[in-house]
Amino acid sequence: MDFIILLFLCFAFLGLVLSLLFLLKKKGDRFANAILAIYTFLFATELLNNSLRWSGRIKEELFIHFNLAHFPLWTLYGPLVFIYVRRVVTEKGLRWKDLWFLIPTLIIVATLSPFYLMGTAEKARVVQEGTVFNYVSWPSYGIWLVIALLFFYAFFTYFSFWRSKKVGFRENKWMKWFVGSYFGFSFMFALYIFLTRFNLMDPKFDYFVDIIIVFFIGMLAFFGFVQPEVFEGKSIQKILPFIKYQKTGLSEALSLEMKKKLIRIMEVEQPYLNNELRLDDLSRLMNLSRNHTSQIINEHFNLSFFDFVNKYRVKEAKNLLMNNEENGLTMTQIAYDVGFNNRASFYKAFKKFTEVNPTTYRQQANAS
Repeated sequence: MDFIILLFLCFAFLGLVLSLLFLLKKKGDRFANAILAIYTFLFATELLNNSLRWSGRIKEELFIHFNLAHFPLWTLYGPLVFIYVRRVVTEKGLRWKDLWFLIPTLIIVATLSPFYLMGTAEKARVVQEGTVFNYVSWPSYGIWLVIALLFFYAFFTYFSFWRSKKVGFRENKWMKWFVGSYFGFSFMFALYIFLTRFNLMDPKFDYFVDIIIVFFIGMLAFFGFVQPEVFEGKSIQKILPFIKYQKTGLSEALSLEMKKKLIRIMEVEQPYLNNELRLDDLSRLMNLSRNHTSQIINEHFNLSFFDFVNKYRVKEAKNLLMNNEENGLTMTQIAYDVGFNNRASFYKAFKKFTEVNPTTYRQQANAS
């Protein structure tokens, strides 16, 4: 057990070093780096708390004030992840309404304040007696509310920004890994609570779960470090060489040549007008494998296959809408003529690439 404690103290120290590195990091946005510095610092503090608990030293007067100090931290991880991603994607800083994020934290602090406000000797006594929760109004279901909040921020963060115009294919891939790392941490935290609450795991073995949590936090920190490179145009595959496209055999020169060929095919042959167009169809026109065709679209155009095709369809639709008084086509006719299967998907794609719906675009075009 002493080895495990020493190991986690090392992790805590590394977390403190990592938070300092984020603060000193010159590349990328200083504010975003500061948010991740706070995140890793808080997590390092929680690891230190766990190490003191495992060793039993948290009951000593020297460390007695660490008891329950990590409870409020659980409600800060999610907001920090959200604010970080919002900063990266929209470049927005802190706002007054962000204070709402602190409400759960303040509620926990208020709930546990009778214990926090105890003197050192009294606090040591109730900890030794195991009667801490006799003095606070922390409900038995409180931890489940915290877990729900952790998962809420994971989904809320991703679905708030994945459709942003600044989030292309590679940025979306990065965000999935980043938020996914936070989701992994939340899942393992929830799993630990579930296993211990229902007596499926002895709490003294919770360091097994904590090791996995450290892994996910490490991943999150890693993606925080590489974020500037991704948003400046570096392919996510080059940052993560163990995933797709590691050994495709497609040289850079051939890749650029195929990019030009793809543009020529799209502009001359207009395969996007076929509403049943699939990646395999485009691969045959390119005389390339499906994987290589996908690679070219992802890396050179920063789009998924469907977004790449729909972008051409929207461009064609804009031309038809500009001349709508002459051709007299309805929106449904235009949707089918440019390759969409239905009016709903046409409106959705059109708004994604132009930020207005087709009707508004036509009105603006006729007014100009």
